[in-house]
Amino acid sequence: MAYRLKLPHRIKQLHLMVNVVKLTLAPDNLIAGQKMEDHPLPIVIDGEAEWEVEEILDSHWYQRRFQYLIK
Repeated sequence: MAYRLKLPHRIKQLHLMVNVVKLTLAPDNLIAGQKMEDHPLPIVIDGEAEWEVEEILDSHWYQRRFQYLIK
């Protein structure tokens, strides 16, 4: 079983026929025992959300600005 997709002409490289298996919903928990971390709520100071940073674990340059991995 397959579905024919109606795609814009800009997307010529994709095949228009797609198998039904590709259109099924992904399971909620991909890895058994996987647990999502709860992120702490921000502290609002002067109308701006702020979080307390315990430690900067890593940083790298991405699209002309730094990104930080924090704890």
